[in-house]
Amino acid sequence: MSSNLKVALLYGGNSSEREISIKSGKSVEKALKKLGYKFISLDPVEREKFIEKLISFDPDVVFIALHGKGGEDGTIQGVLDFLGYGYTGSPLKTSAIAIDKAITKDIVKNYGITVPDSLTVFSKDEALSLSIDFPKVVKVATEGSSIGVFIVKNNQEYIETIKEAFKIGDKVLIEEFIEGRELTVGILNGEPLDIIEIKVEKGFYDYKNKYFTDKTQYICPADIDKNLYKKIQEDALKVYQVLGCKGAARVDFLLKGNTPYFLEINTIPGLTDHSLLPKAAAYRGISFEKLIEEMIKDAIK
Repeated sequence: MSSNLKVALLYGGNSSEREISIKSGKSVEKALKKLGYKFISLDPVEREKFIEKLISFDPDVVFIALHGKGGEDGTIQGVLDFLGYGYTGSPLKTSAIAIDKAITKDIVKNYGITVPDSLTVFSKDEALSLSIDFPKVVKVATEGSSIGVFIVKNNQEYIETIKEAFKIGDKVLIEEFIEGRELTVGILNGEPLDIIEIKVEKGFYDYKNKYFTDKTQYICPADIDKNLYKKIQEDALKVYQVLGCKGAARVDFLLKGNTPYFLEINTIPGLTDHSLLPKAAAYRGISFEKLIEEMIKDAIK
């Protein structure tokens, strides 16, 4: 690919995942330097300056390394569509749907994908009026990196968690708790990569276990029966296709017995040194630089 290509790299933003976005962005920066692209790094947190710099640089393609609200929810995609710039990852409509765990689950369930039972609540009062059996998983519907995900074991924890969840967002899922193996399937340009099993030392694969510990184990490829392995990859691809994803994505599952339960899809997967998509790509012999190049190629196409 021509190294004359001009790439605008976006990272930072003002979501709760800003810190992770900066880590992803710095990794992509290194790769772009090695690949010899002409690029500029921009942080959309200062909106007017950001737009001015973007238009003045006039990139051939925009590489989005923004996570969470504003970056992964269709907002920045809409801005770039309006300005006429092509970008990495999924389009506006897909991004807006996939950021919402409740809507995503409702859609994929209609296509035969197994999901945990759940209900969606829109206020603290509504949530606290319910009769709940425990344990349950409480999730803020539109956050990533396991921000706003809680496992609750009794009524007191439930009350505290609901209060906390509604401080973060205004739509919350109350989901059945499934004791299972944590799996993830990276997808690169419509091609499922190998399955990674995640084993944490304590608790579940939350923000801390994702980014700030070296004790989390990643097993790739996951040790799963061949036919079941294929089914999980097919389920992941189906979710990607049903939602209209493009470029790179990552689909998370819980495996209980022989049943994979779809949890969520990330349309802008992390690209840090702890991130899962680069790990799965590396198993396929795709270096980090090659991964970035493939994402750019797909965006230009």
